[in-house]
Amino acid sequence: MIGVAVFIAFLGAAAVLAWSSEPIAIKEPPPRRDSEPAPSSPFVDLVPIPGGSFQMGSPEDEVGRYETEGPVHWVTISPFACARYPVTRRLYSQIMETDPGWPEGETNDRPVNNVSWKNAVAFCNELSQREGLPPCYKIEGEKVTWNRATDSFRLLTEAEWEYSCRAGSTTRWSFGDDEDRLAKHAWYEANSNGKPQPVGKKEPNPWGLHDMHGNVYEWCWDRFGPYAEAAEPVPAGPEQGDDHVLRGGAFDFPAGALRSAVRVGGQPTLRVGGVGFRCARGPSL
Repeated sequence: MIGVAVFIAFLGAAAVLAWSSEPIAIKEPPPRRDSEPAPSSPFVDLVPIPGGSFQMGSPEDEVGRYETEGPVHWVTISPFACARYPVTRRLYSQIMETDPGWPEGETNDRPVNNVSWKNAVAFCNELSQREGLPPCYKIEGEKVTWNRATDSFRLLTEAEWEYSCRAGSTTRWSFGDDEDRLAKHAWYEANSNGKPQPVGKKEPNPWGLHDMHGNVYEWCWDRFGPYAEAAEPVPAGPEQGDDHVLRGGAFDFPAGALRSAVRVGGQPTLRVGGVGFRCARGPSL
């Protein structure tokens, strides 16, 4: 089990835990567009996410706010497709022919964990190739570049992740502000029995995505860094920085760490029991 203090110790100087309180407003919450189906995949259940604009970050008067959560800024998201669930140990093993997950000997529909950011991008490339798609990422030693002209499997950007997690909501969690309701939507320290749990067993958010809150933190594409002050169209994070963004909270973290705006940064080689990822596709930018 990786507790709060232990997880932060793993990240050490390479991580920042940012807590948010009241979440930000979204402009004209976009509806689900079921008439625009997501790309089909034999491996991943993809959900169409509508484009829209929202305010990312947290205001300065939020209780417990860290400076890394601001400034609040407008972000525009293009339509894309998001995996309904985090990548499971079963799927990871099927695609990569190895199971790094913990607890050992439980290869199943629990989210894969003990995977680094580099493991996650390599998985996305391999999954794309399995489906006859060109890989999104060019991996040259320590350098990874994203070819945005492709419509293949990839990690979510941090902005896409928060936008998808909120699903039009403006509350602490996608279901509201009442912490007593969290157990219906998330695996966290109060109900997880100290380990990741099978995906899809808790209620989804309004856009049909499961486990956005809790179970495992999810790697995003972006490097961890300050937010921009100006409005950003389809941002992909800062160009420089050692850490990459993790979102969503984990099975052994308290309720506050699972809120929609919480940010964590970790080294791309970090592998711990509370970290996994999910995939996305499109659009070509």
